[in-house]
Amino acid sequence: MAKPPERTCIGCMQRDAKAAMVRIAVVNGHVEVDFEGRRAGRGGYLHPKVECVERFVGLKVKEFRALRRKIDRPERLEIAAAIKLRLDRNSKVE
Repeated sequence: MAKPPERTCIGCMQRDAKAAMVRIAVVNGHVEVDFEGRRAGRGGYLHPKVECVERFVGLKVKEFRALRRKIDRPERLEIAAAIKLRLDRNSKVE
């Protein structure tokens, strides 16, 4: 049986199953959360955990290799808010 695809979380830098993470995509130059994982374009992955999301917001890294793009703090906060909103709705805060 084939091993499920793995990705590295851009928050904690740990590898995990792709299905266990939320995709962040660059679509038409704009960074957005791709909860369904179907948007075209470059993508990075983030665990849907408060710790990983907060670490992603606070990182000093300017350009993310997975996205081949810089993400400034306001964009990171927007991404974090969208993920946290989804976590609150699903009551899966870990």
